[in-house]
Amino acid sequence: MPVLTARRRSPWWRHSRLWAALYALMLPTLVGMLVFVYWPNWQTIRYAFFRWDGALTEEWRGGENFTEAFADNRFLWTFQLVGILLIANLIKMWPSILVAVVIHRLRSARWQYLYRVLFVIPMVIPALVWLLLWKQFFDPSAGVLNGLLNATGLMGVLHGLDSPDHGMPAVAGFLNTTGFGWDPARPLASWLCLPLKAVHHVFGGPWGLGLFGFALALAAGGWQAARRTWPLWLALLATGWLVWGPWRLLPLAGLALALGEWRWRRLDLAGLGALRWWAVILAAVALVLVLLSAVWTEPVKAFAYGTPSWLGHSKLVIPTIIFWGFPWVGTVGVLIYLAGLQNISKDIYEAAELDGVGPVRRLIDIELPMIMAQVRINLIFMTIGTLTDYGLVLVLLGPDGGPANRGLVPGLYMYSKAFVQNEFGYACALGLIMAAAVLLLTMVYQRYVKVDK
Repeated sequence: MPVLTARRRSPWWRHSRLWAALYALMLPTLVGMLVFVYWPNWQTIRYAFFRWDGALTEEWRGGENFTEAFADNRFLWTFQLVGILLIANLIKMWPSILVAVVIHRLRSARWQYLYRVLFVIPMVIPALVWLLLWKQFFDPSAGVLNGLLNATGLMGVLHGLDSPDHGMPAVAGFLNTTGFGWDPARPLASWLCLPLKAVHHVFGGPWGLGLFGFALALAAGGWQAARRTWPLWLALLATGWLVWGPWRLLPLAGLALALGEWRWRRLDLAGLGALRWWAVILAAVALVLVLLSAVWTEPVKAFAYGTPSWLGHSKLVIPTIIFWGFPWVGTVGVLIYLAGLQNISKDIYEAAELDGVGPVRRLIDIELPMIMAQVRINLIFMTIGTLTDYGLVLVLLGPDGGPANRGLVPGLYMYSKAFVQNEFGYACALGLIMAAAVLLLTMVYQRYVKVDK
């Protein structure tokens, strides 16, 4: 009968030597992280409470830097600009998604590989080169944009829309007047703007209309779901207090909850057929007119001679920043979406084909839900870039953000305070506020952007 013997264990000191060797190998990386990452971050937090010029002056201020930041109108304007850019960047994410879907649907593996290579090649070109090319693109005398607008006749269209009598300033002027009376001097604006004027009066402008739409989407699950999403409702009420005021806040929030309890999202609209798509198109056009009328309130007077200075006119700076990167197909974004689309099983596509699912429904019901993890990652990267990056604006517009500081984003304002005005302590406080905003938005994305597993 075999005799069972206990397995001999190695002495404890041999294991300790092994772990010591492993920690010794990790030591250079840990030291590098401490010296070049954590120590500068700690110094940023520390100097946010000081008046510091980056060299010799160092005076304790407590929370005065943060108090000054929240009372700084220029810094608050940078966040208003960030709100506009975030909305624009959300729209600009769609071309990358659609291009990735088109490439994924190619039946030829060789063509798919070729397109991936073509998307990777531009990544080897330095970003500064792209910025300089776009700066030349917006040049008023020899730029491609003005040449294209003049050649196609679109410059004349812009000049017509800039008319104070019949263009967007006239629409804005009619919307901003009180009452709903007919204006015989502006019959076209009267016909177009009567429903938009009602929207302005009820919702308090385009931002209020967008906020009400967010409340409707949030209340789609009714009262039970509202209990689970109370942080978003709290943020909605705080924002609504600023946008709507106290007299509009409670009725509009209550109306949104009532419609959510009625489960407006689950109504059967299939019988309306093409009418509902026309309603969506008209609503989109109306919203664009409302937004334009809130921005284009005065004549720009830059299109008459066909050479508008896109980077030198205070009213054209924001449209220029939004237009940058057209057609907005990001190389990294397309590759990330392609990686997610390749994980979709072929069985799902075969089942959809047997059920007669068309290409549009395949995009909405299958592909988009299956790549929401990648969409969430790009959302986080896009938000961080919008809030913190300033290289584009610095190269195109300079450290002041262009004329009238219209292109001043938070990162550029922090850079200007630190390296132009030598207010490094105040710049550290601004950096902490931006980091808190990024962290808050990231938490919202992680919790409420649903990912199908």
